[in-house]
Amino acid sequence: MRKRYWVVLGLVLMLALTVFVAACGETEETTTTGAPTTAPTTAPSTETTSGPSTETTAAATPIKIGIAISLTGDSAAPCGQIKQGFEVEAKYINANGGINGRPVELVFVDDQSKMDTAVAAIQSLIDQKVDVIIGPFPQWTQAPTRPLTEQAGILHITFGPPTLAELNEDQTKYTYTFAPATGPDGCADAFAREMVADGKKNVLAVGDNMVISQETLKILEKSLPALGINFTLMTDSWGLGETDITPIANKIAAKAKSVNPDAIILASNPVHVNPMIKTLKSLGVTAPVYNQGSGSHPLPMFAPAGNDPANVAGNFTIGPAIVDPTKIPDEYPAKAELVAFIERWRADYGDKEPFASLFLGFAYDTIHLAEIAIKSAETQDAAGWAAAMLKVDWWGAQGHYVFSQTDRVGNHGGFLQWQYTVDEGFKFVRDLNAIDSTLLPETVAAVQALK
Repeated sequence: MRKRYWVVLGLVLMLALTVFVAACGETEETTTTGAPTTAPTTAPSTETTSGPSTETTAAATPIKIGIAISLTGDSAAPCGQIKQGFEVEAKYINANGGINGRPVELVFVDDQSKMDTAVAAIQSLIDQKVDVIIGPFPQWTQAPTRPLTEQAGILHITFGPPTLAELNEDQTKYTYTFAPATGPDGCADAFAREMVADGKKNVLAVGDNMVISQETLKILEKSLPALGINFTLMTDSWGLGETDITPIANKIAAKAKSVNPDAIILASNPVHVNPMIKTLKSLGVTAPVYNQGSGSHPLPMFAPAGNDPANVAGNFTIGPAIVDPTKIPDEYPAKAELVAFIERWRADYGDKEPFASLFLGFAYDTIHLAEIAIKSAETQDAAGWAAAMLKVDWWGAQGHYVFSQTDRVGNHGGFLQWQYTVDEGFKFVRDLNAIDSTLLPETVAAVQALK
């Protein structure tokens, strides 16, 4: 198994290097889309793709699904798998008759991980009169795009986790937009369950500067003490494009020496997990590291250059069922469907990717949520599709989705505990809040206190 890891190391490296290239201000050209690079108000160029048509779908008008993801920019690394997931599932849907007899056609635009470009990308999809919009990818770019799709009257499904403000806002003001990704409430709840299950009593926590990281830790700062766990939260953080994590690692090591934790919660993007843990070990830190959901990605084990899976072996990450559906409990309702999806994905991309990640599940969940809404709608228009979304009760790659007028996130759990290993990759440990997605009372109280 490990031999195969190193065969794919170079290929996965290419994915990780995108982050560091973007951090230096460069934009790589792609053959899939070209987003605006100098004038964000200019509509991005696009590429449309669709799976093989059947007799049923050949003459039907396509359902155009516009997808804004970071094909370039600071958040480009995970979007490779997201694009793959969309292409695999569009092909699968079309090979099985499309949606109500209509083939799916994908229109990709590049949000470049930038606010103004993401807004322009969404507007370009509106101008192209797509039927459904999914994206943009980075969490911080989503809120400004929702008014655009609301005004245009287009079913809009965002990717990234909602912020605390979005969780606590009046969601009845929306008609067409949904944000079906677990936010800091579900992430903090998974961490809390993990600490309790592993018997941890003295936890040190630190995170990068992503909103999901910092808000998750803020919830834990209130919930873990309520569970009888001592919690030390560091105020230091680092950026996604950071190329030298030695300074922050030194600070973490110094704090660990001071508080002597029995666990370290590292709310980190996937690129920095391996070098951070390696550096902490070299500085004498022995406490096990528990990473957030973005850590359930191939990057912590295989890239950037010089990373050895042994660096992270024995440490943990929370992650959804899509990390390895073959290993999750049979009680997970969507297990068989996810295993089949991974088989389809590996048939197309298995020679390039060693493991699935939670980001692959972003594509699976959002395209199928759109499919379910369109198929079950009473009227075949955006209003009908949006109304049908409010009736969804469905298990996907990232958990259980149940929407309502007051809850357009619909998913507040979805995590299992995984352990990094050299030979197995991700080893399943236990369910956290995937099968039972009811939040702990301590988590609910902490979220309410942060309103």
